[in-house]
Amino acid sequence: MTEPRGLLAIFAHPDDESFGAGGTLALAAAAGNPVWVLCVTNGDQGGKPGEMEVDHSLDPEIRREELRCACREMGIAEPIFLGYRDSGMEGWGAPEGSLSLADPAEVVDRMVAIIRRLRPATIVTFDPGGVYGHPDHVACSATATAAFREATAEPGGPVALYHQALPKSRIAAMQASMAEERGRSGDSTPPTEDDIRQQQAFERLARPDEDITTIVDIRPVLDRKLAALACHDSQMRGRRWDDPEVRAGMEQMFGHETFVRVYPEPRPGEQEQLPIGLEWQSR
Repeated sequence: MTEPRGLLAIFAHPDDESFGAGGTLALAAAAGNPVWVLCVTNGDQGGKPGEMEVDHSLDPEIRREELRCACREMGIAEPIFLGYRDSGMEGWGAPEGSLSLADPAEVVDRMVAIIRRLRPATIVTFDPGGVYGHPDHVACSATATAAFREATAEPGGPVALYHQALPKSRIAAMQASMAEERGRSGDSTPPTEDDIRQQQAFERLARPDEDITTIVDIRPVLDRKLAALACHDSQMRGRRWDDPEVRAGMEQMFGHETFVRVYPEPRPGEQEQLPIGLEWQSR
């Protein structure tokens, strides 16, 4: 049996992969690694309230096609979908067929089957808090982590697990950059209650800086990450991520991606610049 190879990113919705790990995925692909995205839901609750026939409801094919576009921009394989419905934000009421209502054991089994087929060396998903507490992010972290632990115990299983996380020291700068970018783009829409709760959750769930093991400088492929983000047009609220006037802000907000290496457990104080288990020589 050949050794496992490549990177599998397991995220909840289309656009999660680009925001949290798009640069790392693009770097890994550019270095010659096979790279895949497994998207657990269709993101169909990603519409704006009041703009759809049913609040928040969106044609799932819109978001699936946006993810296909993002994967092309990152230079990685076509995405894989598990097909669950988006659960929506906390308090919305999860629709039938959503990830929140699925049997976690069934989700894990389906993930393990895909891991066995692809045989990646490294897996990345959300940290347990889901970065800002979205129910699907939390469920995705739990099931993907369980799937990794089951698969890694098998011959030829993956060798490394990473949780994508935000360090506390980056929250203020990230929020300032986002506010500046909204102003430049002309987005004068006042924040909704969900927006406010999300920002509060970012602060509450951010990880202590000492928890972060892996800081990846993705500035060499920042254009690819921004192009991938731009593919998710239904979620961008008219923003232009490729505007030259906001380039410095984009580098500050997106120029580095941060992870916690879960397995193998790092030594106290251990830091790394790239995930292990992948080939980086040709970078």
